[in-house]
Amino acid sequence: MGGEKVRLIPRLVRAQFTPIMIAPVVLGAALAWHVDGAFSPSLFLLVALGAVCLHLAANAIDDVYDYVNGTDAVAEKMFPPDAPGWKPIPRGSLTLGDAFKVSYMLYGASLAIGAALSFVVGWYALAIALPGIILSYFYTAPPLRLDYRGLGLGELSILLGFGPIPALGAYYVMAGHLSALPVLVAVPTGLMTVSVLISHDQIFYDVYLQSGKRSLTVVLGRRRASILLTLLGAAAYLMVAAMVAVQIAPTLGLLALGGLPLFFKLADLRGAVRTPPEYGRRTSLAFLQSTIFTGLLAAGLVLG
Repeated sequence: MGGEKVRLIPRLVRAQFTPIMIAPVVLGAALAWHVDGAFSPSLFLLVALGAVCLHLAANAIDDVYDYVNGTDAVAEKMFPPDAPGWKPIPRGSLTLGDAFKVSYMLYGASLAIGAALSFVVGWYALAIALPGIILSYFYTAPPLRLDYRGLGLGELSILLGFGPIPALGAYYVMAGHLSALPVLVAVPTGLMTVSVLISHDQIFYDVYLQSGKRSLTVVLGRRRASILLTLLGAAAYLMVAAMVAVQIAPTLGLLALGGLPLFFKLADLRGAVRTPPEYGRRTSLAFLQSTIFTGLLAAGLVLG
């Protein structure tokens, strides 16, 4: 792979979105510190690196099968050439073979890190990672194509893969034992990440409708999807407040409410229909809200 192609790899894997995967890892580690007083910088860096490799691998394989399934061909016709979210495969800048190689290398790195952590901490480290790997691969890949079926399976995969699974993995590696707590505490983070996905899919609503990609946004329609995005955010904040009320999380867990200004900026119970660029700006705000929300919740756990 030549130098020009190598420079396009960050675009293929959408490297700018890695904070949304690092956030639940930080949350799981913060919970291990709060509950068990356990933290290892070296093990934390390994968990974070494994999670990031998995996330980037998933983005690459997602681009592969969005191209194979014809979704990207429709997007190329419907969006201008200078649209900010353009992808290198349909432009011919990277081949399917290039993308497969990048994805499989990253999946291999993630698996290797999981295996190493299993050797050091226990085999559950790899066992926790495997469902995340499977869900990420079959999000768009056949035969499951989870995000194409119109059953909300893609959104469920995102909820689990960007919330409970990485949080549980980080908690286990830090604390050395399993617990239901990181699964519960990370559900709000998963909900926030699903809201980012729904906002993102609003940008490509017409593309998905025409190409047959039946994400939940397409199934619900633009208006109801916007309302659902608001409800998911509200549910995330209410869950944190409830966990503090029943002492699952410390009072300082309420720091997560610091994301509320962004929530109110995004809230839309009327389901207004907007242009793709407007949905793009809202997606950036949803991404920012998700990472700030989880970061503040993690800070509350550490300080509490």
